This record gives sequence, structure tokens and C-alpha cells, in this order.
Amino acid sequence: MHKKPIVAVALSLLAATATAAPFEAPYSLSAVHADFQAQLEQTAQNPGTVGTTARIAADLMGPHNAAQERLILPILGLAETATGGRIVSDPQMAGRLQALKAELAQINDSDVNLVIALVELYAAADEAGQPDITRLAERMIWHEVSDVNVLYPAALLVGASLQTQMNTVNSVGP
Repeated sequence: MHKKPIVAVALSLLAATATAAPFEAPYSLSAVHADFQAQLEQTAQNPGTVGTTARIAADLMGPHNAAQERLILPILGLAETATGGRIVSDPQMAGRLQALKAELAQINDSDVNLVIALVELYAAADEAGQPDITRLAERMIWHEVSDVNVLYPAALLVGASLQTQMNTVNSVGP
């Protein structure tokens, strides 16, 4: 088995998270996007309805993930900083939080469209007797629902917390 390399990679990712640049998507979250996108792209090569519905989902997922990685995931990457009480000196945080709030409705709409496409993929794969693809679609649906129910509110809370901390420091002065 590959236990040692997997453990080494996991440990290095934990260390990398602690030293990552201040405003970038955490690798553990963006890697899931890349993995799902690759699996959809591969599934889209199937003939018939399964391939067609996978292509539609893949075409929706790419821009959706890009928006999340630009707006949501980098703020979530600062969660440990926010909860640890360390101050992030990011003069653009207010703008980042404002951009997230401004585009969140569009991202939610994108989630709805993507989940609909994934449900159609699930149905097509189920009808075609392809349980591996139905399971893939199901996992992706759970992921998207988790994003809406957990990650988006968490990003708003982390951003607001950091903004409050920065405002407090700036109002007190050196």
C-alpha cells in the first residue's frame, strides 16, 4: 500500500496550511474541486445521456468552483487566524467581504443549477445501470449542499470577525 506517502503528504499539507499566503484558497478545499472536476470530465467522455449530462455538470462546475476559490475559500483559509485571535493586516478585507456578500446570491444560484445538473446525471447513470457514477453524482450533490449550508455562512462569519478585529485595532491605534 501507499500508507507512508499518503501520511507524509497529509502532514506536509497541515504544515503548508500554517505557512500559506494570507489570502489563498486552502489546498484541502480546492483539491476537492479539482478532483470532482476531473471525475466529471472523465465521465463526460461516456456515450449517450450519461456523458451528455456529465458534460453539462462539468461545464457548470468549472466557473462555479472558480468563483468559490476566488471569493469564499480564501476567507475560510483565515479561519484559524480569526479564531486564534491573531490580527490579519489586510487592508482589502473589507472589499473582499463586500465582494463575497455582493456575489453570494449568484453563487447560490450557480449551486442550484449545478445540483440540478448533478441530479440529472444521477438519474441518467441510475437508468444506465452505472452505480459508480450515481455514487459520484450523489457525493457531489452532498458537497454542494454542504457548501451552501456550512461553508458560505462560515466564510461570512470569518470575514466579519476579521473585519471587526481589524476595525478594533485601527480604532485603538498603536
